[in-house]
Amino acid sequence: MTEITTLRPVILAGGSGTRLQPLSSEERPKQFLPLLDDDSPFQEALERIDIAECLLPLVIANVRLKDLVLEQADDIAFDLEDLLLEVEGKNTLAACLSAALWAQARGENYPLLICPSDHFIGDETAFSRAVIDAASAAQNGWIVTFGAVADRPVTHYGYIEVGTRLHAGYSGHKVERFVEKPDEETARNLLAQGRFVWNAGIFCVTPETLIKLAQTHCPDVLQACEEALAQNQDGILDYGPCASQSLDVAILEKTDQCAVVSLLTSWSDLGTWPGIWKALRLIADQSE
Repeated sequence: MTEITTLRPVILAGGSGTRLQPLSSEERPKQFLPLLDDDSPFQEALERIDIAECLLPLVIANVRLKDLVLEQADDIAFDLEDLLLEVEGKNTLAACLSAALWAQARGENYPLLICPSDHFIGDETAFSRAVIDAASAAQNGWIVTFGAVADRPVTHYGYIEVGTRLHAGYSGHKVERFVEKPDEETARNLLAQGRFVWNAGIFCVTPETLIKLAQTHCPDVLQACEEALAQNQDGILDYGPCASQSLDVAILEKTDQCAVVSLLTSWSDLGTWPGIWKALRLIADQSE
């Protein structure tokens, strides 16, 4: 029987509003729009982590979105543990490292459940199962990404090759390799091999593990985050001239401590129009 683990959710709610224009804008990026129903994807991301294993979330967003974050959380009566506000977004690496350092400063080493705020996930129960699987692997020193079922050869998602089982005592597989947004022919070849899933961009890792990996692979960005947190006032983070990198490229693709757990439900990234059309079709299918 899987032991119940406490997690600290981290909701990444940044965004410049440059995708899904003209619907999305700098003042109200896509994750704060009611794209699929009355709730925005940001609100759905909050409600998705309202499970027994999860503490209140840390939210990381751009400083200009502070009022919008607080307003939308209040609209669904959802309490936040804290809110960190970036003067300038530096992709997922800086945000995730800031979350790890924030937790470390509080004396926490619960696995961080790092979730984007612009995804559709069809089955909340399947998501919860994947979270529990990921937390178990994270507590054993892995940095875990979630793999969504790849059911067609799309070119706007990254792919993960699933390797060997981690351990008999907990779920998850070692990541064999990442393939970034392939062309259509390559995507078809990957699916034909039967070992590839989509990289859903959801991560689970303890602060200790993530900080140690950053010390090895991206110490400059880690230092910029440390300085931003040390100098922050009212939760405002200024990374200065810090490099803008994704967590995937900076760490996951370089370490042999990366694992993947299966997200066994329909999934879509709402950052593109095709992603929204797919989510709407999935919702329609579920209602039939």
